[in-house]
Amino acid sequence: MNTTTNRAHAEGSQASKPGRWTLPWAVGYLVLALACLIQWGMPSPWSRLDLFSGGYLALRALPVLPSFRRRRVRVSAECQRERWGSTAAPGWVKWAVVLTVADLGVFLDYGHWHLVPGLERRSAQAFGLLVYLGVAGWQKWTDRHLEAAFAGQTLRPRLTQGGPFGYVRHPRYAGTLAGKVAAALVFASVLGWLQVVLWSILLLRQVRMEEAHLRELFGREYAEYSEHTAKLIPGIY
Repeated sequence: MNTTTNRAHAEGSQASKPGRWTLPWAVGYLVLALACLIQWGMPSPWSRLDLFSGGYLALRALPVLPSFRRRRVRVSAECQRERWGSTAAPGWVKWAVVLTVADLGVFLDYGHWHLVPGLERRSAQAFGLLVYLGVAGWQKWTDRHLEAAFAGQTLRPRLTQGGPFGYVRHPRYAGTLAGKVAAALVFASVLGWLQVVLWSILLLRQVRMEEAHLRELFGREYAEYSEHTAKLIPGIY
């Protein structure tokens, strides 16, 4: 999402559920992912926490660590809904949660099931980890611009066009899809590729609904912005 409808952080205003549960959710997810990789009751319980799976989890944990020290800024529920894209598509976050829980099957496949062993090739896994490193940097860049956009107290909505938003109109969703492809490669999982398809369906629908919302909100300004930026992939889509 790249808008602010800021009746932003007045003292005592209440954050909406997505913002309130972001940190506990992220930590819980990482703990469960690690538990899925452990070889319980085996002589080498950590054998599947290798360079690839361990590197992926470490990169995924990096954005979480600063949150323990950062003071959480309270913002209005309205602003949080806009930040999370729920204004354009009420209820879509619930589907994102369902798919995120389903992501745990990818870790179970790598740790225990090995549904398609032929997918496990070190070169592909290394490439996937490299892609995820780029995704982590991209998402950090995107979040920095989003945080700046939603940190003000301006009442008038404004369009964010700087940083990654100068290349694509929905950089967070673009990064999410690239991250799912990276995970499918790193964990050599057919379930990972199924998740790529399911996340693509969800996020493409979300992009379509947000586009309609943003065009209604910003009118000509958004139309002009759309002329020189792609939705998700520069020069392609």
